[in-house]
Amino acid sequence: IITNKVSAQEQRICRHHMISFVDPLVTNYTVVDFRNRATALIEDIFARDKIPIVVGGTNYYIESLLWKVLVNTKPQEMGTEKVIDRKVELEKEDGLVLHKRLSQVDPEMAAKLHPHDKRKVARSLQVFEETGISHSEFLHRQHTEEGGGPLGGPLKFSNPCILWLHADQF
Repeated sequence: IITNKVSAQEQRICRHHMISFVDPLVTNYTVVDFRNRATALIEDIFARDKIPIVVGGTNYYIESLLWKVLVNTKPQEMGTEKVIDRKVELEKEDGLVLHKRLSQVDPEMAAKLHPHDKRKVARSLQVFEETGISHSEFLHRQHTEEGGGPLGGPLKFSNPCILWLHADQF
């Protein structure tokens, strides 16, 4: 959902990308989808000897472009056409049961997540089920990579200029 969207006049002055490109009713668009599309655009802009400027959005989406912070998992194919999204399947289950299961396979991540945050609990279980590695272990590995830190693995692009605006909410 876009707030404070760039006007049509401003868009004519300076080319913008990825504005109003996903139907708001689409529920299966993920931060991984965003990251993949935006990264391709950024690489294309660099290839044309231009400088991309990333503005706005939630921190999680911006961070997904700048740092290695996401764990990729793929939907599992069943037969020739049907694709199963394990996270969607998990989210159909009781949240407390999911959290208990997560505490058995990844107690560190379970301690960080509220039992009622079914989306994040399901995601952590999905990572474990599809990779055999706990979500918290994936994150530890990213943080300890050369150039890694508290936000994730190393920066994806060299020499970024990052300006972060902090504002009081009224």
